[in-house]
Amino acid sequence: MICTSCRKAEAVVFIKTIVNNKVSQQALCASCAGEAVPAGADSLLELLSGLLPSRPRVHPSRCPDCQTSYAQFRERGRFGCPACYEHFAAQIRSILPRIHAGATQHRGKAPKQR
Repeated sequence: MICTSCRKAEAVVFIKTIVNNKVSQQALCASCAGEAVPAGADSLLELLSGLLPSRPRVHPSRCPDCQTSYAQFRERGRFGCPACYEHFAAQIRSILPRIHAGATQHRGKAPKQR
């Protein structure tokens, strides 16, 4: 495929952009791709991070009630308080069924009925 910018050299970088459901594609040679990097972007990672919308952190690092971190939970194998289950819900959703014998919610222990 020929470079869509200079229309001379073989394309080596392919960029597809989707904005408001409209797709645009570019095929660039090494020279044109180098020129497309904005001034100040020293690496491909910097370039790509500028193209992606920034996302707010979904999970603050510590439980607001007991200050337990997710790393501490992984180390100890238990949370510091009941609020941890809600605070880290998205992170533990996939592991809860393994911990609670198929259940997705912590029910606690109850004495056996006589």
